[in-house]
Amino acid sequence: MVKDFFIITRIYGAYYEIFFPGIGIKRAVLRGKFRNKKNEDRHPFVVGDYVAAEKGENDEYVIVEKAERKNFLIRQSSPGDKHVLCSNVDKVAILVSLKNPEFKHSFIDRCLAAVSVSGSVPVIVFTKKDLLPEKEYAEDVLLYKNLGYEVHVISVTEDSSIQEIRDMLRSSVTYLVGNSGVGKSTLINKITGEKIQTTNDISYSSSKGKHTTTNANAIILDESSIIIDSPGIKEWGVLHLDKEDIINSFPELEGARENCSYQFCCDFSANCAINHVLDSGQMAESRKKSFYMMLDSLERPTRMTRKDWIKKGTNPA
Repeated sequence: MVKDFFIITRIYGAYYEIFFPGIGIKRAVLRGKFRNKKNEDRHPFVVGDYVAAEKGENDEYVIVEKAERKNFLIRQSSPGDKHVLCSNVDKVAILVSLKNPEFKHSFIDRCLAAVSVSGSVPVIVFTKKDLLPEKEYAEDVLLYKNLGYEVHVISVTEDSSIQEIRDMLRSSVTYLVGNSGVGKSTLINKITGEKIQTTNDISYSSSKGKHTTTNANAIILDESSIIIDSPGIKEWGVLHLDKEDIINSFPELEGARENCSYQFCCDFSANCAINHVLDSGQMAESRKKSFYMMLDSLERPTRMTRKDWIKKGTNPA
């Protein structure tokens, strides 16, 4: 029997949606060996995985084989909670809004660090440019452009912006990630010309978008262009990275790494070339803060914030 290799576009309970050009999207289930197999991940499959599937009864397919992943993207916020988000993606588009809600450099920088080890290419997309004069965001945009990242500044109210993103997505599998409220669902609706994603208004009491997407979902633009939408997240955990990964994710430190006496010793001593870059003002303060915060999260993976203490009803003082 001939096996067709499909891409998983959605996972819900014990069922899967899989796509193959010419066949379309079909529902599938796992063969028993996969259901019974122990796996360190939350789930044996993620959206983006390629699988061999055989046609069963009632037009339902059975997944019989999993292809090796060319790459995968991970987020880990606590020691025992490593989460593979997607696989086999060419690009990761990091969506951040310039206003309502305002973006945090730390979110962008953590995403960039995670993507740097994933084997995919990061793209930064600033949304809602119509809400601010250019002079108020130009410095932030230029910061990432000068570091060599592909950057787009868009508004969903402009046809030219929508076309710009369509061009970026063409002939690739792209994972979209962003905080709630950045306009990700609205952008997808504009790109596709259909109301595929449910959108909610901004909750102005908190200036954050109401949470709408709950699971990763692949949207087929054409046979070679696929978007993988993701749930909105507050912060990107980087506990799956080590110190070397974090250092390598900062282009500002590339020259210093080459001048290290010992590769990745990184005790940040007085003679450390990396330490010199950090102390000399060559790195933007926002990026420097992100760098130290990520390293600190590795040293204290179970640290509690003031909010955590308050939730537990304990005085942190």
